[in-house]
Amino acid sequence: MKLKPVNKALLYTFLAIPAAASAAQNQQPMEEVVVTGSLIKGTPLDTALPVEVYSSAELDELGGPTALEFVKSLTVSGATTGENYYFSGASLGGDVGVNLRGLGADKTLTLLNGRRLIGNTTSTVAGGGVNTAMLPSMAFARVEILKDGAAVTYGADATGGVVNFITYENFTGLKLQSSYKNYGNDGDWNVGGLWGFGEGATNVIVSAEWEHRSELDSTERDFASLPYSVNPAPWSTLTNLAGWVPQTAGGTPLGLASDFTPASCEAVGGVYSNGYTCRYDYVPYYNLVEDSDTYRLFLQVNSDITDTDKFHMELNFARLHVPHALGSPAQPVIRGPAVAQGATYQFSVPVTNPYYAEFASRSGWAANPLAGLTSVVKPITYRAFAHGGNPYYAEGGNFGVPTEVDKRYIHFVAGFDGTTLFNQPVGYDVALTVNHSTEYVDAPDVIGYRLQEALNGFGGPDCNATDMDTTQFGTQNPGAAGTGNCMWWNPFASAWAGQPVLGLSNPSYVPGSEIPNELIAWVFDKRGSETIAWNATIDAVLSGNLGVSLPGGDIAWAAGTQWRTTKLRDNVPDPLYNGSQPCAWPGQDPADPTDPTFTGCTPDRPGPFVFFDTNPPTAEKQNQQSYFAQVDLPVLDSLYVILAGRYEKFSPGDLDATVYKASFKWAPTDSLTFRGSYGTNYQAPGLGITPGEITNGVNSYTVAAGNWRGAQTITENSIKPETAKVYNLGAVFQSELGDGDVLASVDYWSVKTQDELGLLASANDIANAVFSINNPASGGFKFADCSSPFISRVTFNGGACVQGTTTADDFSNITTAYGNGPGQTTNGLDIRLEYGMAAFEGEMRFTLQATNILKYETTPTILDGVTLIPTDDKLGYLGFATIAQAHPEWRSNFDINYSRDVHNVRFRVNFVSGVDDDRYVDKATGQLKSESALIPPTGYVAGTNGTTLISTPSYYGVFGKNWLSFDVHYIGAFEFATITASIVNITDKDPPASRQELGYDPRIGNPYGRTFEIGISKEF
Repeated sequence: MKLKPVNKALLYTFLAIPAAASAAQNQQPMEEVVVTGSLIKGTPLDTALPVEVYSSAELDELGGPTALEFVKSLTVSGATTGENYYFSGASLGGDVGVNLRGLGADKTLTLLNGRRLIGNTTSTVAGGGVNTAMLPSMAFARVEILKDGAAVTYGADATGGVVNFITYENFTGLKLQSSYKNYGNDGDWNVGGLWGFGEGATNVIVSAEWEHRSELDSTERDFASLPYSVNPAPWSTLTNLAGWVPQTAGGTPLGLASDFTPASCEAVGGVYSNGYTCRYDYVPYYNLVEDSDTYRLFLQVNSDITDTDKFHMELNFARLHVPHALGSPAQPVIRGPAVAQGATYQFSVPVTNPYYAEFASRSGWAANPLAGLTSVVKPITYRAFAHGGNPYYAEGGNFGVPTEVDKRYIHFVAGFDGTTLFNQPVGYDVALTVNHSTEYVDAPDVIGYRLQEALNGFGGPDCNATDMDTTQFGTQNPGAAGTGNCMWWNPFASAWAGQPVLGLSNPSYVPGSEIPNELIAWVFDKRGSETIAWNATIDAVLSGNLGVSLPGGDIAWAAGTQWRTTKLRDNVPDPLYNGSQPCAWPGQDPADPTDPTFTGCTPDRPGPFVFFDTNPPTAEKQNQQSYFAQVDLPVLDSLYVILAGRYEKFSPGDLDATVYKASFKWAPTDSLTFRGSYGTNYQAPGLGITPGEITNGVNSYTVAAGNWRGAQTITENSIKPETAKVYNLGAVFQSELGDGDVLASVDYWSVKTQDELGLLASANDIANAVFSINNPASGGFKFADCSSPFISRVTFNGGACVQGTTTADDFSNITTAYGNGPGQTTNGLDIRLEYGMAAFEGEMRFTLQATNILKYETTPTILDGVTLIPTDDKLGYLGFATIAQAHPEWRSNFDINYSRDVHNVRFRVNFVSGVDDDRYVDKATGQLKSESALIPPTGYVAGTNGTTLISTPSYYGVFGKNWLSFDVHYIGAFEFATITASIVNITDKDPPASRQELGYDPRIGNPYGRTFEIGISKEF
C-alpha cells in the first residue's frame, strides 16, 4: 500500500490521536491540507481548532471497531442510537448517528471527504443524523472530529461539531480481510476487500464490504429477563387476559367477569393485579440484537489533470437490511372502533360468539342471576395477543410481530480543485454532491374495525355476508355470522395453549379454540411505507493570499458559495395506512367530540389502527443558498487569528441566518500553545416539519407505570431557525520527558442553544403535571388535577376528567406541540495526556482521553404561556422526557499500547460515570423522591403455586453505577497475513442497571457481555 504524505499529515498535529505523531513529525515534511473546520489549506499545526484525528492504524489498534463501537467509544459523544432497541424506534437498529456534546445527532454534521451527507429518511424527519454505518470503513485513511461549532464553514446542523470521514487519496494493491465475533450467539461476520490501482496521474480505489449480525434473544441475558418485583418497566397492564363487563342490549353494565384467576394468570408468567389486570412481560418476545446485513460498495477516482489541477470522483452505495425487528405479539389498544374515546370498552363480543359460553362458565358469570340479561361483553382494556404469543408471526419461535427495515443509500461527488484559475495563484474547489436515501419500514398493527367484525362472526378475507342495515357501522346480519367463509375471533383465554417462549402451559386452553392464521393475517395490516430523500449540493470556493503581509506572514483568504436542494417524498400505497380511511370504520367521518354527529372519530383523523398512526404521503422541497468567507491573519510568528462569516437563506419560508466565528492560536514557546474560538451557529427546520401538521404517535408514560399510550404532536406555525453560541479555550503542551515524549492538552468548551427546534414540552412532562395528586389507594396511579392549565391536552377514557376519581390509569393520549422550545446550555473539559517511550526492546505508549461535563441544563419549558418545568439540571441523570437520554459527568478511555517488531498489544480501560433516574431521584437533594414510588404500581408480585405476595421497593436502576470495563487487542503483522484478536469486556460485566424495558441503557451501554473476536487480513 502506498499513500501520499498528505494522508499522513494530520498524524503530526498536536491534536491528533495516534502516538506515532511525535516521531513522524520529525521525519516527514508538512504538506498543506484542508483541515476540518477551515476553508484554507495550511499545515495542521496552523489550526486553531480542537480536532481529534483517528488514523486507520489507530482504529486497527482498537480492534477495528464497527461504526457503533467507534462512536460509543468517543468521550465527546453523548447518547448514541444503533443498538437494536425496539423502544427507541425499531427502524433505528443499526442506525449509528454521532451525537457530539450530547446535544442530539441532528446537531452533529457528518461529512465524507469534506462533503455533506444526508441523514436516513427517518432521522431526517425526526431531526436525526447521518447513519455512519453506511460509510466505506475499509477505505478510511482517517477520521477527523472537530469538537467545535462549524456553521460558518459548513452551514446548518454543525452546532455540536463535525465528523469528517476521509478516504485514502492514493492506494495501490489488494487488501482482503475477514473477522468473526461471538458473544453467545451465532456470531457476527465481517468480510471486505480494498483494491487500488494506478501509480501515475490517476488512482482508482474500489472497496466492498459485508457485515452480518446474528440474533441475540432477550432471554439470553439475565438483566433483560428480570421479575416484576425487580424491574417493572416491561410489564404491561394491557393484555389479552382481560376483565369483561357484561351489558344488556341497552348498554347497562351488569358486573365484571374475569378471564383469569390469580393462579391461571401466574401459570403463564403473568402478575395478577386485580380482576381486570393480569400484567404480562413483553420482553421475552423481543431481541437484544437482530439479524441484520450491511453492504457497502465504494468507488473513488483521483486524477491529476495538470501539475496543479485535480479531478476527484467518489460513489458510495450502502444497504442495511433488518428482516425482522421483533416486537410484542400485538400492540395494545389505545383507540378503537367504539364511539367511546380512549382505550377502554373499545370492543364488544356478542353472546352468540361460540367461544362466549365456555368463558361465561369458566369465569362463573354463567351462574350469575344476571347472566340471562347479557347481550354483549366488553373488555375494560384489551390486546389481541400477549401472553400466548402470536402464532401467525411465529417465525423462528419468537412469536412477536416483526418490523422489516430496508435502507439504501447512494452518495456521489464529482469535483475539481487546483490553482490555475484566471492564470493567477488563486486556489479553487468546485464540486457537485448528490445524496439519495431510500428507506422501507413496516410495523404491523391491528385494524380495529376488522377485529370487531371478526368478534361478530364476520371475519376473514372471503367473508361476503350481506349487510342488512347500512346505516350502522359493520355487518348487520346475525344469521350469517360464522357461516360460509365468515370466521369468528376467539378473544378469550381458551384460544392459546401457553406462553410459547417460556414454555408455560395455559390452564384455560381449550384445544380446537385457536384463532386461524388466515383470520389473524386479515386483522393485521403490514403498514409498510417507503420514504425517499434526495439532495444535490454545489460548492464553489476560491482561496489565495491577499497580497498583504503581517509579521507572521501573508494574509490568506477564502470565499465561496453553496447551493443545495433537498427533496423528501413518501410512497404509501396501502389505502389503510396512507390516510385514505381517516377513521376506524370505512365511511366514518371525523367530528369534534362535542358535535352531535360525533361517532367516535376525532378531527385529527386517527385512522383505523388500534395503536399506530397513519402516514399520509407528502412531497416536500427545500432550497438553500449561502455565501461565506474566511480570513487567516498571521499576526505574529507565534500568533495566528482566523475570522469567518456566513449568510444562509432557506426557502420556502423566507428563513435566513447570519453567523460568524473568530479563533486564534498562540504559541509563546516551542512547547506550549494556546487556542480558542468563539462563534454563532444555527439550524433551520428540516423537511417533514410542516406548520399546522398533526402527528399521532405513542409514548411510554412514567405516570402510567410505563405503559405505552398515544402522544399527539401539533407543529406550530411560527417556526424559525434555532441559534447557538459556541466557544472553546484550550492549551497544549508538548515536550521531551526523560527518554520519551509527553503531550498534554485541555480544552474548556461551552455550547448554548436558543429557540431549539423540538417539542415545546414532552408528553411525559404534560402527563406528570396533570396527574400530580397522590392517591395511596390507587395502586400507584396518581389522581388527575382537573383544574390543571394543561388538562385540555389530555384525552381521557370516557372523555371526561372527574376530580378525585380520574387517575393516570384513565387516559389514552397526550397532545403536545413542536416548535421553538427550550434551549440547552452545556460546558465542560476535554483532557488528553499522552506519554510515549522506548521500553522492553519496543515502544510503549500511555494515553488518557477524558471528557468532564461540568454543566448540562435546559431553559424553562413554557407551554400555553405557563411554565411547565423551570430550568432543569440534567447533568448526571437519565432523563425520560421522550426516550431515555443519559448525561454522565465523566467519560474516559485509558490505553496502554506496546509494539515490538510485528506485534502490537493494546490494553484499554473504559469508564462512564453513572447516572441517576430522574423519575425517582430528587435533583435538589440527590435522594429518593418517595420510596413508595419504587414499589411496583399494583402492589403485587407473582409468587409460587398460584399465590401472590405483597411487593417491596425495588431500587433497580434508580441510582446509577459507574461503568468500568477492560479490553485487550492484539495485532500480529506476519509476512503471510495480519492476524488480529480481541477480548472486549474481559470480566464479562453486565451493563449498568437501568429501569428500562430491556434492563439497560442501549444509548450508553451494550448487551453483549464478554466478546471474542478474531480477524485476518492480507495485502497483495
